[in-house]
Amino acid sequence: MQIKERPIPNAVILDLNGDLTYAHRDAFKAAVEALRQKGCRHVILNMADVRFVDSSGLGLLALVSQNFKLNQGKVSMLNPQSYVREILGLANIPKLIPVFDNERDAVKNTAQAA
Repeated sequence: MQIKERPIPNAVILDLNGDLTYAHRDAFKAAVEALRQKGCRHVILNMADVRFVDSSGLGLLALVSQNFKLNQGKVSMLNPQSYVREILGLANIPKLIPVFDNERDAVKNTAQAA
């Protein structure tokens, strides 16, 4: 999995590329934890190039969301592919993490939360 960080006003977008699975959990956790340690309060996970999410990835998403909420932060998701969106929906992840269809709406939500 490749992860690129893009700072925007009031948040950071993490562009994820690859599979969010057990094999890639350490890279994902490290990237998100580094942002949290820097004081980032809102992370937008760009899921457009994520092809697959397994149960470990779903658990990580829930854990990351909870960790940010404990620090009055927020995690959002952006543009998951249809198959990934279906997996997220089956696991009720959208009840924990808002999902946006485009970057404009996700950024707009960030500005309102700030």
